[in-house]
Amino acid sequence: MIAIVRSDLYRSVSIRSSWLALIGFAFMAALFGWFSKEAWSLFAGIGAFGIAVIVTSQHYQHRTAVLVFLSHPHRWKVLIGQCAVAAVLGTTLAAVSGVAVLLDESAAHYASTVLVAPVMAVFGALCTTVVRHPMWLLGGLFAWLLFAEGLINRMDIGLPFASFAMASAGNTRALLFLLAWTAAAVPVAVWAIRRDLAGD
Repeated sequence: MIAIVRSDLYRSVSIRSSWLALIGFAFMAALFGWFSKEAWSLFAGIGAFGIAVIVTSQHYQHRTAVLVFLSHPHRWKVLIGQCAVAAVLGTTLAAVSGVAVLLDESAAHYASTVLVAPVMAVFGALCTTVVRHPMWLLGGLFAWLLFAEGLINRMDIGLPFASFAMASAGNTRALLFLLAWTAAAVPVAVWAIRRDLAGD
């Protein structure tokens, strides 16, 4: 499993789209951090989810998933490795993009967001294992945020991104909701990673 994590981390920093996405998401979150720590938290969560989607989906886009699964026949180990890489990148994104919040003497808010960011990144990796198409997921993310979480739920607790935003402010109940969403995605992702790659 360490070999999977090492190779995925190397691939993530060596492929241009990965580090451009990491820089882009971090810049966007940092930009919102100058205006509001709550806005930074939300966009750090979106960025952690987004970078996980991009990094995980590259295996399917570039057809390297076949080689990975041939060299590691236990696909659940590959899934754990991908989740670990997503967590590292999501934490890095949140930590780097939140410097403005940290300098604004909001150290507790900064720390709680950085601690919750890996959960959102793992959720993103699990969702990507199911859907496998980054444009569908990222397009669906914005539609989900606008309609399901924004208009219908009014960014209240219960749905994943609103729960992330509240958990990053220290709300323990919201963190439990986010963990529940992530846990619910695990069995679906374990099933999905066993699917045939021919249709992708």
